[in-house]
Amino acid sequence: MRELTLRAVLLGIILGVVLSSANAYLGLKAGMTVAAAIPAAVISMLVLTKLLKNGTILENNMVQTMASVAQAVAAGVIFTVPSFFILHKTGVINFIPSYWLILTLTFIGSLWGVVFMIIFRKPHIVDEHDILPYPEGTACAEVLKTGQKATENAKFLFWGFIIAAVLKILQNIKIKLGDKVYKIFDEMFSFSMLSKNIPISLQKFTLSLELLPALFGVGMIVGIRIGIMMATGALLAWWVIIPTIGIFQPELSPYQIYRGYIRYIGIGVIITGAIFSFFQFLPVILKIIRGYDLKIEFKKDPHKDLWYDNPNYMKDIPFSVALILILIGCVIFFFVNPVESLLGKALSFLVLIVFAVLFTAVSSYIVGMVGSSNQPVSAMTISTLIAVALTLKFIGLFGEQGIVAVLILSVIACISLAIAGDMSQDLKTGFLVKATPYNQQIVGIISAVVSSFFLSYLIFVLNDVYGFVGTANPLPAPQANLIATLSQSIFQGDIKWNEIVIGMLLGLIARLLGFSVLAFGVGVYLPLGLSIPILLGGWFSNLIKSNEFKDSEERKVLTASGLIAGDTILGIVFVFLIAGGIISSPSDSDIPIFGTLSPFLSLIAFLTMIYLVYRIIRQK
Repeated sequence: MRELTLRAVLLGIILGVVLSSANAYLGLKAGMTVAAAIPAAVISMLVLTKLLKNGTILENNMVQTMASVAQAVAAGVIFTVPSFFILHKTGVINFIPSYWLILTLTFIGSLWGVVFMIIFRKPHIVDEHDILPYPEGTACAEVLKTGQKATENAKFLFWGFIIAAVLKILQNIKIKLGDKVYKIFDEMFSFSMLSKNIPISLQKFTLSLELLPALFGVGMIVGIRIGIMMATGALLAWWVIIPTIGIFQPELSPYQIYRGYIRYIGIGVIITGAIFSFFQFLPVILKIIRGYDLKIEFKKDPHKDLWYDNPNYMKDIPFSVALILILIGCVIFFFVNPVESLLGKALSFLVLIVFAVLFTAVSSYIVGMVGSSNQPVSAMTISTLIAVALTLKFIGLFGEQGIVAVLILSVIACISLAIAGDMSQDLKTGFLVKATPYNQQIVGIISAVVSSFFLSYLIFVLNDVYGFVGTANPLPAPQANLIATLSQSIFQGDIKWNEIVIGMLLGLIARLLGFSVLAFGVGVYLPLGLSIPILLGGWFSNLIKSNEFKDSEERKVLTASGLIAGDTILGIVFVFLIAGGIISSPSDSDIPIFGTLSPFLSLIAFLTMIYLVYRIIRQK
């Protein structure tokens, strides 16, 4: 059966670039990304099986693996790289990374993420086959196995894409009359108390809603539980804490309170989540340190009966080759590490490589239990950042040099961790459809390298067009802002401990209430308008499930993926149109063509989108 073919590699590269771009845009907007494996598998089957008539399940698995790895690279890049531009824009550092530096860091992180998983594939994917379900990997394998049924359900992916694309175009169309620019619909619905005749606390009350199909689609995928926890954090921040602070600081606007206080409280909550996550990881870490079976020579495989038709079912990239690839990354790392002293280079490398290996194992294990969408990449990146930062401070690095160094190391760590977790799901899919791990690892490296070239360029374009700071920025880059703030605070000593301690206490309360502290903390940290649409999507997902429509789960995932793709891909298209001077960028001076009714009409258009999605999913 054909497996690693040129057409599969080319299609995987194309889908990888498109879907990773979409995920990069989504992550910079909403602070989270979603798995691309299932939509990539469906599109691959449409092209190779339906259009070309002779695609195989193993070819489709290669395409899905490449697209999925590229999406993971995007997550690692957008969570960290914008931090350089944020700190430069705000005057904290003078350093701006070059395209080639970002590409190099992305390459090292990608290489380590794929290669480290060679070590942990057998212990986690094979030996614990009946213990770790790897939900996305298993679901994707079922999609690949159903074949015909999956391609028939592809219409839900495309309907979602069309609906989201139409709404996105309507939200970005502008009409120029004379020297004035008019817009038809807004992307934001907002309401605030402006009257001076009401209590000061109510004057700080705001309600905002980002009318973006992608956010609604994210909610459909992550579900009602995550949606409730994020919205609870957001509503507590914007409807309780901000009005309370407003009583004592009446001269500050709600957004000024958010920038000066709430973001640091959110950081405190997320730090608490990272601590709890670390202790959750601890049994896995101790298991690895005690000498978990990491031998490359394999024992008798209890699942060998699954592989009667593929003699290469246990073939990985040879360990000697993997070691050479790791060493190549290490050598390059020493050249790009900005720490000047040899001791500093050695210690920072040692901390980074230890955390990278340990968290690769942890990441693989965690996504095996709870899935990639719940993978705490942010928590692991923050843990690595703090460990590296303390090491650098120990050897005497402070100020801008320390900030730049820790950001560079964090980029490598975050990309490596994101890919490790995602590659685990892909290898599980391959295990279930009888693919050769060697081929998956090869195409994973190819996809990571190719997507690194494009994503490194895309970050510079997005920075030129929008940047990642500002009150009305379309791309607020939540994780990158968090990492930038932490790095600055650690090395410049201006940590707002009062707010962070309050946040840590809130995180402890959330934990006692049974919340996911990280989800709650992200809700506190993000602007209110981003959390509410995710909650609506989660509620809608629960509604679809309760009605038990035929194939409701697969229909829901594909439609949600279509909404996300339509919104984000069109968003990328508009970015390049703005960069090329073909259209103008969003501006506060743009006049709503329907005046004060415009936000309400935009809300009606968004609700209409939800109704259309409902009708599409429930059709017979």
